[in-house]
Amino acid sequence: MLHRYSEVLNLPVLCADSGRKAGVVKDIIFGLASKNVKALLLEQSGLSLKKKVVLLDELLSLGSDAAIINSSSCVSDLDRASYSEAFRDEGALLGLKVFSEAGGDLGIVKDVMFDWRTGKIESFEVSEGMLQDVMQGRKLIPLFGKVELGEEFAVVGNEAVEEMEETGGGIKNRLLK
Repeated sequence: MLHRYSEVLNLPVLCADSGRKAGVVKDIIFGLASKNVKALLLEQSGLSLKKKVVLLDELLSLGSDAAIINSSSCVSDLDRASYSEAFRDEGALLGLKVFSEAGGDLGIVKDVMFDWRTGKIESFEVSEGMLQDVMQGRKLIPLFGKVELGEEFAVVGNEAVEEMEETGGGIKNRLLK
């Protein structure tokens, strides 16, 4: 089952052994080079300089209402140096401009779909602008074939562009039903 980045944010992280809340998902750490999810970043408590992280391997399950881990020992408190070392190829995917291999501008990443069991990023939801979103809806680009992720841009293969789907939103799609 695929999960959306936007739907995982703010989920509680619960410990199966005690039934206690370990934290709340603040962000997802993506590996740009590996094109996968590495960990969940939990919100900070107080003025701590350490980052609370749950590696994807530590998840027992990820549902629509909560992320479940075995125990609070699955949460790592990492100082800045340890965090940088562990997640050196991390990067933000939301807001990346997406281009086709042929040089076509496909839009900006607005959401990311991933498989939590494998960590693999499966697709991007892209926007071509607010007016396009309202009129036609956003597009879903599957990430297969050639995919290069950088700090500023993503380049996807032409076969992914051919498989691009509309998400079903937009006035045009609603009027045609």
